[in-house]
Amino acid sequence: MYKNILVAIDDSETSRCALTEALHIARTSNAKLYITHVADETLMGMHGRTFTTSLNLDHAIQAIANAGRELLVEAMKTASGVDAEPLLLEARNRRVSETIADKARELGIDLIVIGRHGQRGLAKLILGSVAEQLAKMADASVLLVRKH
Repeated sequence: MYKNILVAIDDSETSRCALTEALHIARTSNAKLYITHVADETLMGMHGRTFTTSLNLDHAIQAIANAGRELLVEAMKTASGVDAEPLLLEARNRRVSETIADKARELGIDLIVIGRHGQRGLAKLILGSVAEQLAKMADASVLLVRKH
């Protein structure tokens, strides 16, 4: 049985499926559930010129964190009957997968649940996916959830 479960969420459909799966496992295992979102400011690097010329960088980072908080608030509404805690993490010049794996080690997580996006071809070869990177580096078991 699992005692500590971490589910990583974003605003995707596969993420919602992962949350549903994690909630089910937490309920049946009577486990503590950490609902986690990683605010990833590296996404701004793709459009750095746009952000640095049109927005204050600190405001942009704050907007990313605020969007993550909103995701966590919505996710917590689905967690009735579960000992759940929201966690907003910041990647801060690190890969999202590393950020999640480190927090999981710190919390003594038994199971990490994450949605697997259907990335294929060249994009997968070059970038990989957060879920697959996490499965390779995490100390805990990792459940990759597909859209269903």
